[in-house]
Amino acid sequence: MYSIPFKFCNPFLALLLFLMLPVLSFSQKADIIALKLTGKVIDQTTGGPMEYATVSVFSSKDSTLLGGTLTEMDGSFEIGVKSPDIYLVAEFLSFQSKSLNEFRLNKDSGILDAGIIELSPDAVALETVEIKGQKSETQFALDKRVFNVGNDLANRGGTAQDILDNVPSVTVDLDGSVSLRGSGSVRILINGQPSGLVGISGANGLRSIPAAMIERIEVITNPSARYEAEGMSGIINIVLKKDARCGFNGTFEVSGGFPDNAAASANLNYRKGKFNYFLNYGINYRKNPGIGYSYQEFYTGEDINVTYVTRDAVRKNLSNNIRLGLDFDISDMQTISGSFLYRYSDNNNFTPIRYYDHVFSANESRGRFLVPTQNYILRTDSEKEKSPTLEYTLDYKKRFKQEGRELKAMIQYSQNTETENSDYAEGRYTSTLFEGNYLTQRSANEEQQKTTIAQVDYIHPLSKGAKLEAGLRSAIRSVSNDFIVEELRNNTEWINLEGLTNYFIYDESVHAAYAIFGQKKNRLSYQAGIRAEYSDVNTRLVQTNEVNPRNYLDFFPSGHVNYELAGNNQLQVSFSRRVRRPRFWDLNPFFSFSDARNIFAGNPNLDPEYTNSYEAGHLKFWDKGNIGTNIYFRRTTDVIQRVRLVDAVSGTSFTQPLNLATSDNMGLEFLFAYNVNKWLRLDGNVNFFRNITEGRFEGTDLSADSYSWFGRIGSRVSFWKNAELQVRLNYRAPVDIPQGVNREIYVVDIGFTKDITKDLSFTFAARDLLNTRRRNTELFGDDFYERSEQQWRRTPIVLTFNYRVNAKKERKRQGRGDMDFDGEM
Repeated sequence: MYSIPFKFCNPFLALLLFLMLPVLSFSQKADIIALKLTGKVIDQTTGGPMEYATVSVFSSKDSTLLGGTLTEMDGSFEIGVKSPDIYLVAEFLSFQSKSLNEFRLNKDSGILDAGIIELSPDAVALETVEIKGQKSETQFALDKRVFNVGNDLANRGGTAQDILDNVPSVTVDLDGSVSLRGSGSVRILINGQPSGLVGISGANGLRSIPAAMIERIEVITNPSARYEAEGMSGIINIVLKKDARCGFNGTFEVSGGFPDNAAASANLNYRKGKFNYFLNYGINYRKNPGIGYSYQEFYTGEDINVTYVTRDAVRKNLSNNIRLGLDFDISDMQTISGSFLYRYSDNNNFTPIRYYDHVFSANESRGRFLVPTQNYILRTDSEKEKSPTLEYTLDYKKRFKQEGRELKAMIQYSQNTETENSDYAEGRYTSTLFEGNYLTQRSANEEQQKTTIAQVDYIHPLSKGAKLEAGLRSAIRSVSNDFIVEELRNNTEWINLEGLTNYFIYDESVHAAYAIFGQKKNRLSYQAGIRAEYSDVNTRLVQTNEVNPRNYLDFFPSGHVNYELAGNNQLQVSFSRRVRRPRFWDLNPFFSFSDARNIFAGNPNLDPEYTNSYEAGHLKFWDKGNIGTNIYFRRTTDVIQRVRLVDAVSGTSFTQPLNLATSDNMGLEFLFAYNVNKWLRLDGNVNFFRNITEGRFEGTDLSADSYSWFGRIGSRVSFWKNAELQVRLNYRAPVDIPQGVNREIYVVDIGFTKDITKDLSFTFAARDLLNTRRRNTELFGDDFYERSEQQWRRTPIVLTFNYRVNAKKERKRQGRGDMDFDGEM
């Protein structure tokens, strides 16, 4: 048990805190800057200035990084240096980098003039490129898109879940489930790796990550063999903030709003010599009132039994997140990095559920508003949940004299615990008068997850523009769930309920190796890879001693081909094979116990799903905008389908996942961004798709053939000095599902930001302005009908203040800078 929300008890953490002391004590003494290095970076082809080009300064003696900056809108830069014994490197995405070691020195002014630096366009690289210095809201690629969090006004003061729900092609359900292009099974990574920040359940973890800690979101729709095969729809990588500029810099952010929410965060960085220290901290408080109902009809004979259920939940969450670490340059060719992450989340939830039961005759008008509400049963669930997370990461990177050759290694350990305690009471109301509780129960649930990951990646350039990549990876994960349900008898004795109390253990080991060959020939780039993964999975129910071991060896090929056309056009086709292993909650057979009439349970006998994914895309860009088009097709076998069985007599429904079906998912996706003029920018995406599911269970047809679409459009207006307004509309059309249909959802978000000073700005944001974000579902069966609606939270309105220390405000990038051409090639 944890009694305090923030506790430092680890020697490794103490060491890192000690190493952070120079950051906290900094500013006592500043280095004296003797010279100023100036210059201008331009496009060699057009002669135009290049904003946001990266200029780095190194010591001529030992190649130590001494400083750096990003160019201004006119391409100019200015960097303070101590000595003329230096050289600089100018870089920009999709352009060849350029080194310079000769400068004109003006002794009177102390200025080192680098003059005009011309960068020429580069061929498409054969590797994934991290975006640096480009801060447009979204950058599109043929196989990847990057969503820069700093320019999304509507999500200031929000969480990772809020951000994901506004990333092109990504949707987030009310319960926190993430989908990509209309399909679930998305792999979510933090800084390129699975992380304890996501948590055991995923949804709660995403809700506790402050938006202010996130630099960008990367969406990879058809990953290569370099990535783990988990995640059939693709990979979403959440990149946390870390700066590398010399000296001290950082940002502080505070926010508050309605319904009750408050947050504060700090992102600090200090680099000097061979050391780079970084710190991210965020604290969040949220009080989310939610509502929902379900209306169920059960057909047992001439009469129709009806149950109308309402839920009014209040969820309170207080979470702390801290991440700190350092980078150390062992030499100019070797870097080692260490980081520590701690999160503590404290939740208090109260959910009253009211059951209104009634019997209608077959020829009588019926509906939820016609159900009498004077007599009902009230079941309350008072839940307290605590979730501490620890994570340690150690990275090593070695560069070689041969350009492009490098070795990277990583080891990570994380531990996550979720402790839930619930008290249930059930009583009857007659003619709205309370008759007393006739049932008192309680449950205790402790979930623990321990994960160890080790990985090595090597890149070796070959002749004629080719390269070879190879790597090894091992991930060992253990998850346990100790679940106890008790009932009070005779007001004196607590009795365990059989079938609900048990101890479930899930052990998983996945060992992988991959190899990729890629080459660039004129306008053609291609890449082919193969990944082998051996999985060893074992589940065990301790009390009943039920053991279910599974192991399998799988191969996952991938291929990408890219061709450059004239007129700033690119074409790409790609293929990959992916897997979705059953998640912990898919396998856990313990029943949910909050709603006694709607029971959910896992299935320890589930097999993995496998997907073959095909994709073709086109990308066109010009000075004021870009447009991308993608056609995709995915075929999945052994689809895990949630099946609902209804006992019409008792009015109880039971839902469990089963391997029942095959699924074909195909679609057409459009993405665009366009700068109409200096003060108006438009962007959006739309996805048309068809899902075909084929399956049967005990004579019931679970097939579905659905055409649907979703999209979003946004505008950003600069109508006042240093002020911007953002408006975004999201829409999801109805979609057919096995046994029913999910109805449409539309959401409007707005945000406004204004600079108060050069270092201080404020943002006003309202997410779901019209309070319409509700899940509305209809289910049909031979002996039942159900209509349900759920709203997880009401419209949050948030005011945020952001203060910057030696850090430039994130600005929009115009025109072709909105593109990332290298992608996964």
